[in-house]
Amino acid sequence: MDSATPHIFYTIDTVRRFRRDHPDDHLFFIVGADQFLEIPTWKNYEGLLDCCDFIIASRPGFRLDALRLVIPPEKLGRTKSDDPNKINLRKSVVHLLTTVSSQISSTEIRQRLDRRQSIHGLVPAPVEEYIVGQALYR
Repeated sequence: MDSATPHIFYTIDTVRRFRRDHPDDHLFFIVGADQFLEIPTWKNYEGLLDCCDFIIASRPGFRLDALRLVIPPEKLGRTKSDDPNKINLRKSVVHLLTTVSSQISSTEIRQRLDRRQSIHGLVPAPVEEYIVGQALYR
C-alpha cells in the first residue's frame, strides 16, 4: 500500500487494540440507536458484540425490542435482565440509554458534511472544529 492510499480502521480493530492496551478495564462502546441497527453490516460485528458492552443512545420513540432483532440469537445471554433497558449477551451487555434522546444522528451529520452543508449547532463547537479541520467524512 502506498502512502496515498488511506488505511481503513474498522471498529473491531480499534476495540481489540483498546482491549489489548487496557486488559483490566471495562470497555463501553457508545453509539446511536440508528447505527446499532446497522451493526450486522460492520466488519466482524459478532466478535465486536463479545469485546465490549454497548451503550445505545436512544431516539424518540425507539424501543429496545428493535435492538434484539439485529443480535444473533446465539449471542443472547441465557438469563433475561431485570432492567427493561438492558439486554444480557453471553459476553457483554447492551444498555439502552433513555435519559438522553436526540433527533440528531451521526448519519445525518456525515450526509450534511458530504453535501458541504454546515453542522453548526448539531455537535459541540470543538467537535465541529476537529471534523472540519481534519476534513473528516469528505
